[in-house]
Parts: sequence; C-alpha cells; structure tokens
Amino acid sequence: MRRRIGPLRLDFIAQLCHEVSLRRPGALALSDPGAMPSCVGSIGLKRLQRGLWASKPASDSCCNTGTIPILSLNHRVQGRMILGTWGTGLFSDDVACDVRNHYRDLLEDGEEDDAAIRLTVERFRAYLEESDGVALLALAVTQSKLGRLDPDIRDQALALLDRGADLEVWEEENPKMLSKRRTVLEKARAQLTGPQPARKRLRPPKRLLSGLAAGDILALVLPRRLALLRVVRVHPHRLGETPVLEELDFDGTDLPARDALERLGPRVNDPISFRHPLSSDTRFSAFVNQHIDWQLAGFQKVQTIESRPGDEQSPIPGTGISWAELAARYRRRAAQ
Repeated sequence: MRRRIGPLRLDFIAQLCHEVSLRRPGALALSDPGAMPSCVGSIGLKRLQRGLWASKPASDSCCNTGTIPILSLNHRVQGRMILGTWGTGLFSDDVACDVRNHYRDLLEDGEEDDAAIRLTVERFRAYLEESDGVALLALAVTQSKLGRLDPDIRDQALALLDRGADLEVWEEENPKMLSKRRTVLEKARAQLTGPQPARKRLRPPKRLLSGLAAGDILALVLPRRLALLRVVRVHPHRLGETPVLEELDFDGTDLPARDALERLGPRVNDPISFRHPLSSDTRFSAFVNQHIDWQLAGFQKVQTIESRPGDEQSPIPGTGISWAELAARYRRRAAQ
C-alpha cells in the first residue's frame, strides 16, 4: 500500500493505555483497548499522560482533537481510517504494532501456537500480503523474540528482506532516514537467522477492575457545589473495565434524595466532558492514570439508582479523560 509523508491524527489512543500498561506495568493503567490500532506517536503519549485522549470511529471524517503534524511522519490510508508510521523502527508503525499485539494477545489468552498464527494471518491477511512487508516482518520478529518462529513465516520474511522490503519507499519518500531504516531491517534479518531464544511462556494480563457498576452515582465535593456523575454502564474487556459516565445536571451543595437523583438528566450546557461539535452526546469514559483511580481522585460513591432505557446499548464514547484530570478540571472550574 502506498505510503507518503503526512500528518498523524490522534486516533485510538485508548489502545495506547493497553500498550503502555501491559508492556510497562505501572506507567499507565487502562482505558478500553477494544479492537483499536495500538500505537500513537510521542505527541499522543504526552497528551495521554496529561489525562486526555480522543478516538475517531472509522466512519468519521475528522478527529475532534484535530490533526497533529509530526515531522517526517508517514501515513497509510485504509478506507477512512488513518494509520500512522512515525519512525524508522520496525514497530514505529500502527500495523506492525497491531500484528504484534494481536498475536501476543492470542498466546496470552491460551491459544496454541498454530492457532495463534492462523488467527493472526486470517485477521491481517491483506496487510501480510503487502509488498512493503511491514506486517510480515512484525509477525516474524515477534515470533522469534517469543521463541516461536515458524519456518514458513521466517522464509517468507527473509525472502522479503532479500527483495529490499520497503527500502525503495523510504528512498523515495524520506531518503535522509534510509540508512536508519536499512539498519532496522538488518537487525530484523539477524534476529530471524541467528540463534533463537527459548520458548517464552506468556501469562494473561491481570484485569484491572473499576469497582463500579451501572447506576452508581459518584460525587465530587467542590467549594460551592456538588458535582455528580452517573455510571451509564461498565464495559468489560480482556484487560479490565471501562466505565461510561454521564454528568448530571445538578448545581446544588447537598446530595438529593434517591428519587430526585432518578429524575436528574444529563448536563447539556457547558459539560465537563469533550463533545464533538456535531454530536449532542456528552457521555465519556474515564481511565486510571499514574495509579490514580476514581477514589484517589476524590470521587465518592454516594448512591445507586436504576439503569435507564438504552444504557446497556450505549456505545463506548469517542472521548475519555483520566480520573485525576477529571477531578482537576472540576476544581479549576470551581475556582473561576
């Protein structure tokens, strides 16, 4: 698939929580990885570390966080989804990261080696057949590092390297980085042809539970008001849970009775969450960052009310915020 230099949109940053927390435990906890591409450049990581992320469904034409230009950044386009390449490294590429993570996830979830290969090939067949070979090299190198290098995958990858892989594209589009990319490919060849490591056992990741349930009401005490959030639903996934939240339209200082809470609707005017300009949905998800969950951020579970019609079918919002940043945002507003 043709590559050219261009911008990378801050898409699918939720999966970055997966990437960082799984590979670097303690650095970040998880939002919802879902089936999203896995890697975002350094600007996306810095934004995430500030407690903000926004994802763009494939049907959207733009990202509500805007486009962040990064020097010498490639992109590839499939349909309406923008998938990025932000460096010369083998895994400085969305597709490479997707292939690696999908294969690892299957092994962590208990799939046998042959099944993990078959399922990965089935899912990424179109990418694995691309002439640049990014996906194929990613799969081969990942297998090798895990002590599971399949001979057929190895031979295909080595044949690809013999043909130059994607060096022609780099020479045309970014010649200044060509030597670095060539070094990366040489290291990949050495990885595949050298002594192979022992087979590594992969354990399933520890699931991080939110401690919340649909209908829970969370309160944050502010100087002149009580901020109230309703848990719309809690979305489970293989790495934990993602709570979907809705800010309630309340400006009082005392907690209303349960029947009054049942009648409170969502805050529409000047909500605390991000909102796409073409959408009236103000729901958002919250995630743990730097070990700060909803309790450490200062929220209290004050009541549980009945679920509302449609809550179970509520989609995972395209925007999210860390619990710490959410509380800080409320406090900044209260101080104004």
